[in-house]
Amino acid sequence: MEYVTLLLIALSLSLDAFSVSIIDGLTINDLNKKRMLFICLTFGVFQALMPLIGHLVGLTFIQYIEDYDHWLSLILLAFVGLKMVYDGVKEIIEKRKKNDSEEETSKSFSYKLILIQGIATAIDALAIGLTLETSIAPANVYLGIFIIGVVTFLMCLVGIFLGSKISKLLKGHIEIAQIIGGVILVLIGIKIILNHLGYINF
Repeated sequence: MEYVTLLLIALSLSLDAFSVSIIDGLTINDLNKKRMLFICLTFGVFQALMPLIGHLVGLTFIQYIEDYDHWLSLILLAFVGLKMVYDGVKEIIEKRKKNDSEEETSKSFSYKLILIQGIATAIDALAIGLTLETSIAPANVYLGIFIIGVVTFLMCLVGIFLGSKISKLLKGHIEIAQIIGGVILVLIGIKIILNHLGYINF
């Protein structure tokens, strides 16, 4: 039964990264298999790393930062999301100036932005490292952390594949998808805040 609990924890933790991976697949114009793999590995590693840190450093450290971690997630996601909105609007304006040229100028792959996304979607999972021992057997905590990383990696593979397929359907209108994706990133940050404050629970 504890493995069912662990799988549900892993799936719930992976949802934000899954959503962001869809956006990346939808809006990054120069993706290849290597970059897709890097995105999925980044999300998986950070989603496992944060609970591991929480488990190793203990309650005192978590209590010190738990009042700020969700705000950091919001700031990072808002930074990336608002930049995407700005770039998308800018592209629409430039395209109109060029008489509706079909040239695509959507965002390019950036290791820096992917790392920011990985941290932003995982940092609120620090406290999970403390609760794992009460959710599953203590001996299985490290296995649980590994499973969280693997589930997140697999979910992001699905997400980025879906995003890349949808982007082909939106060819010629990718800047609109970029604006929508940026708004969704900001909404994910707001959702993390609302979760922390207890207004929602998903």
